[in-house]
Order: sequence, then C-alpha cells, then structure tokens
Amino acid sequence: MSKEDQYIKSIEKYFLSHLGKGIMLTYSDYELIQSWKDREIPVEVVIEGINEAFLDTKNFDVINNQTKIRNLSYINNYINKSFEIFLRANNSVERIDPNYTNSYLDKIIERINLSQRDIENDSVLNEVNLFKHYLISLSSDKDSDLFHIIMKKELELYEKIFNLLSEQEKNTILSQCESKLVNKNNLTPNAYKKSIISFRNEMIKKKYNLNFMS
Repeated sequence: MSKEDQYIKSIEKYFLSHLGKGIMLTYSDYELIQSWKDREIPVEVVIEGINEAFLDTKNFDVINNQTKIRNLSYINNYINKSFEIFLRANNSVERIDPNYTNSYLDKIIERINLSQRDIENDSVLNEVNLFKHYLISLSSDKDSDLFHIIMKKELELYEKIFNLLSEQEKNTILSQCESKLVNKNNLTPNAYKKSIISFRNEMIKKKYNLNFMS
C-alpha cells in the first residue's frame, strides 16, 4: 500500500469507526482528505480533530441518541483547529509572536476570573486558582512549546478535579461517558481510554463551568 493510500485509509477507518456505519466515504470526503494530505497535515492531527468533533456535545443528538455528524465536511473546522494547535505547539511553519502568546494567556486568565464566580466547591476553586497562577507565571515565557505546556496543564487540572470527587460521582460520570461512545467495540484500547477521558473532561468542564479554555 502506498503512503498516499495508507493516509486515506487510516483516516477513513478511524472516521467510520466513530460514525458506526458505512464502509466507505463520499467522493467529496476523499477529496477533502487529499486536500489535508496536500497541506501536509499529519494523520495523527486529523485523527485528533475527528476525535474532538465526536466528543463535542453540540454534535450529539440526545433525543435520538446518535451523532449529528454525517461526513468529514461537517467537521472540517475541527481538523483545521487541530492543525493550528499542532503548528503552534511544534513551532512549525509559523513563528509564534510573543505579543500573540501573551494576549492568548490574558484572555484565558480573564475567562478564568469570570468562571471562578460560579464555582461553589472550594476544593475545585483552589485547583482552578493554582492553574490560573501557573498561567500568570508563563506570561513572560517565550518558550516555543508554550501552547503544548498549557494544554498539558489543563488536562492535569481536569484529572485533579476528577480525583476530588467521591467514588459514586466518579462511577456515575464514567458510566455516562461509556454510554456516549458510538461503536466502541471497534475502538482500540488506547482510543477507548482516550475517548472516555475526553468525555469525562467535557463533563467536568460543564459541571463546574470551566469553559475558559474553549
């Protein structure tokens, strides 16, 4: 199999496994995948974008218990966002403007300040405060890997908050996460675990109004 075929097949298989139906994509979807390849978007970045799209609750029909996603064109913006994050995290193609970096941090910190008003749990509030002060300490950091550092720290925040919950609360959240997985039998153990964690983090964000990273 050529590298081009492997690129297309990898994305096709991953998307269809999440979609839960169909054996091939539409012609326009294959054209879209080719355009991603022409832009040199890594397969892993496309897969991350697909994963984020399926984890976004806006794309899930709760009444009919099914995804609203029908094709790759529907989620093209998620792929573009994933690629943008990849470029910033790896300092590829574009050099990060320090002024842009500081502005990005300032906006997050401003949103955290707004979110904190609605957090009633003192333990959660303390963790968010620690996260905010960590970001403040990064304001003058010119590290090209800054975006990756922020994302990693954000994931650590959700993990800490989850561990603050009672066993009953944890089990309830995990059960709800499992119910959201479409065609989970086709997922690899790693993809399954990652999907559960992503769903879990979204639920924690919603529960405590932690949407300052979106």
